[in-house]
Amino acid sequence: MQGNFRYPGEFEKVSDVFMTWMPDYIDSSEHDNRATCVQVVKALQGQAQLHINGGAEGVIEKAKKRLTDDGVDISDIKFTEFEDTNFYVRDNGPSVMIDDHGNRKVINPGWSYYGVIDPDSEEAKIARRAGMNMAVSMDLYDIVSSELVSEGGDREFNGRGVMMAIEDTEVRKRNPQYTKAEVEAEYKKLYNVEKIIWIPKPIIEDDDFRMGPLEQKDGYPVFGSSFAAHIDEMCRFIDHNKVILAEVTDEEAAASNANKITKERLDEAYEVLKNATDVDGKPFEIIRMPIPEAIEFVLKPGEEDYDLFKGFIDEMGGKFEDGTPWPDGDAHFYAAAGYCNFLMCNDVVVGQRYYSEGMDPKVKEKDEQAEEVLKKSFPDRKVVMVDALALNLSGGGVHCWTKEVAASGKK
Repeated sequence: MQGNFRYPGEFEKVSDVFMTWMPDYIDSSEHDNRATCVQVVKALQGQAQLHINGGAEGVIEKAKKRLTDDGVDISDIKFTEFEDTNFYVRDNGPSVMIDDHGNRKVINPGWSYYGVIDPDSEEAKIARRAGMNMAVSMDLYDIVSSELVSEGGDREFNGRGVMMAIEDTEVRKRNPQYTKAEVEAEYKKLYNVEKIIWIPKPIIEDDDFRMGPLEQKDGYPVFGSSFAAHIDEMCRFIDHNKVILAEVTDEEAAASNANKITKERLDEAYEVLKNATDVDGKPFEIIRMPIPEAIEFVLKPGEEDYDLFKGFIDEMGGKFEDGTPWPDGDAHFYAAAGYCNFLMCNDVVVGQRYYSEGMDPKVKEKDEQAEEVLKKSFPDRKVVMVDALALNLSGGGVHCWTKEVAASGKK
């Protein structure tokens, strides 16, 4: 990478935010994921230039109607129709670097739909092209490509030469043909960073659900509902020298096998971060964020999402990696919920909440704790908590559904 290009921290000045409106088949049964999307758009209006892409035929008109019906002035939103097989733009959207002279360039990594499909397949190529089309729509033509497979949700930057990512995801899951040293060297070259902080593993709820059930509950298995295994569900840079890291208490770990495993992984992450330093050798301040109460949902035979999840296991001979067979009848899952999946955009932080009438009061307590962490962490920004459950049930969250582009770095 020539010159002084760098990948800015999300906490820095943002010029644009991309989103991809979901087609009809991306739903969450009884929950309205579009309602969450509308809340996100409302929270971001006036903060940056908003872009909404319709990746499938007929989506944009439905997006415009839904937003208008819900009271959103869409006159200042840029709508595009780039074909896209992915609907969480954080991961395949434009990854833009800046320099001090007002120049910007785009990094174009490989794409395998979270390690599920061949990067050379047409489906993968379409998603990869969509991100580049979004960049070109901003008149960004300086593009640096790499065949290293990576998603935006697993890359965190402090804006001053440090990147964080999940080692198990970036090396073993996405790029098994390369050594860790080769992956690290490519990232340092692509993103012009001096250090990479490798967090060993993701939280178990966000790991590849095909591994097997998270735990047995009342005689039935409960599975995760994610492929992602991303860092933005557990650990975020919120300033050049500050990190928010999720936390599981001893009591929570004792009450749930899933929490026990996640605690072990977060404790490992904490040890890494505690001993990590920035490029000047200074330690990071670590702020802890609670995890949500587990939210269980059930998929029934014949439902589209049921068939989707089952299809992946059918490809494996009808059994998960640990040998557990696909259940007869209903399948139980935990939502890939998390309070670390927030978006920073200039004067606003858009966070996730989960409580609705009839839920366990503990859900509300956790929501309030998470909101307080965000308010203390961002005293000069407005914190907007949106009901993210429906979006999580559809496979992503607030941060997953958005992709910010840093403002020009011209001094």
